[in-house]
Amino acid sequence: MCLIMNWKKKNLLKSVGGFTLVEVLLATVLLALMAGGFATLYSSGLNSLVSQKDRVVLNSQLSSRMEELQSREYSNLTDGSEVITVEGESYTINWIIAPVDLDGDAATDTGAVQVTVSIAGISDLSLTNIIVNTSGQVGKI
Repeated sequence: MCLIMNWKKKNLLKSVGGFTLVEVLLATVLLALMAGGFATLYSSGLNSLVSQKDRVVLNSQLSSRMEELQSREYSNLTDGSEVITVEGESYTINWIIAPVDLDGDAATDTGAVQVTVSIAGISDLSLTNIIVNTSGQVGKI
């Protein structure tokens, strides 16, 4: 009877399921590759959010500068620039006051200027507005 029990225990030990070392290593490698892929996606997404946040701040600075220029007297509108710092990086805001032709007769109008506010080095981030001097009052179109 004892011999039969020992034989059953040996067979039981042989038939116990489990993973081989190769299977465990393969699963670990696959898990590491997947984790690396997710880390790369997370990192690029985070960088995109930081970049977008900087662009929102820069756009706000452009709007602020345009509002300040619109509030000036017409005779005091001049070209200029200003250096600002966003998240440790310096940017130069430029504004250009240029004569504009409003009626299409190929001659610039003396009572109107086009104001363009932009950031040096970033071509797709700028604001343009036309300011008209009507009887000493400044208005915008």
